[in-house]
Amino acid sequence: MHEIGHDLAHVFLHVDRSILSLVRELLLRPGTVALQYVQGKRRRYFGPFGFLFVVVAGETALIALTGFQAVATNNPNPIAEFLQKHINWVMFGAVPLLAAFTRLLYARASFNYAEHLVLATYTSGMRFLFFAVVVIPAWYLFRPSGSTATHLYYAYFPVWPLYFGFAASQFFPGGRLLSWCKGIAASILTWVSTQGFVSLLGSLFLGR
Repeated sequence: MHEIGHDLAHVFLHVDRSILSLVRELLLRPGTVALQYVQGKRRRYFGPFGFLFVVVAGETALIALTGFQAVATNNPNPIAEFLQKHINWVMFGAVPLLAAFTRLLYARASFNYAEHLVLATYTSGMRFLFFAVVVIPAWYLFRPSGSTATHLYYAYFPVWPLYFGFAASQFFPGGRLLSWCKGIAASILTWVSTQGFVSLLGSLFLGR
């Protein structure tokens, strides 16, 4: 937790020049990058929390500029509108939740919660970066219709669980296939929990 605090302070002091090399490494070896960080090999990489803050700030600004609807709902309500305006809270909130699910599913692994949080932070940063540089620009340029947008969403949906499973297979010891499956499960549980929480808030608000 001391290292997390140090990394957060680092965000507001200066930006490391190695962020582009970090993105390249996270594309190819996300779990290895996170593992090396928790093992103390930190000078080589931009810190996970600094990386996440930079990416979330950029994506939040892009959503505001383009009008992209990040919180999709069939029943528009003030809760959904509030979360749309504060989408960065949703992004940040999903990260510790993902770490909690990996901690639960990998209970036998010799990692504490903060170390699970490093993996969740690095990979979530890449998830949000992909959304910012691929999904939002594609939506803005082509403005797909309702049915087309739905098809594109279902095409995009498996990308994140597969990527996180790939990262987990590099980060955790043991059989890679089992680690991959657990990583996929953790990402899906996080998504379901987040969607369920948003829906519950909306239902409670409308119920009043």
